[in-house]
Amino acid sequence: MVNAYPETSFLFSLYVPQAHTARAAAAFAAMDEPLHLTSLNRFELVNAIHLAAFRKTIPAKHAQASLSGIEEDIATGLAALIPCDWAAVHGRALQIANQHTGRGGYRGFEILHVATALELGAKEFLSFDAHQVRLATAVDLKSPC
Repeated sequence: MVNAYPETSFLFSLYVPQAHTARAAAAFAAMDEPLHLTSLNRFELVNAIHLAAFRKTIPAKHAQASLSGIEEDIATGLAALIPCDWAAVHGRALQIANQHTGRGGYRGFEILHVATALELGAKEFLSFDAHQVRLATAVDLKSPC
């Protein structure tokens, strides 16, 4: 069980300097547990960094430093890769989609992150994506960011 689940917008802000970086860093510093990463959000974060470099919204050297920072945090225990029961996540995601997408227009990845947080037993959902935060709060997750 984890206390806080970090979604990709939070993670990207933590590892790539931008508007929400100070808030992400403060939230990370206040955590009393490692930053928990699943294979899903690690993949999406790494891909987002490569995509930002490809689009030239960040310099390639900053992208490489960000990618190195992720691996260093995992190696030192500041971040932890945790297992997840993906079949259970997909089942929960289907329930959430059936209940909320028709009214809120949620994308698959938004639902997968919220379902993952719930399956991991998280109480908090760390995100700077207002649309995704609406979904998280609709299923009783707190969003302190």
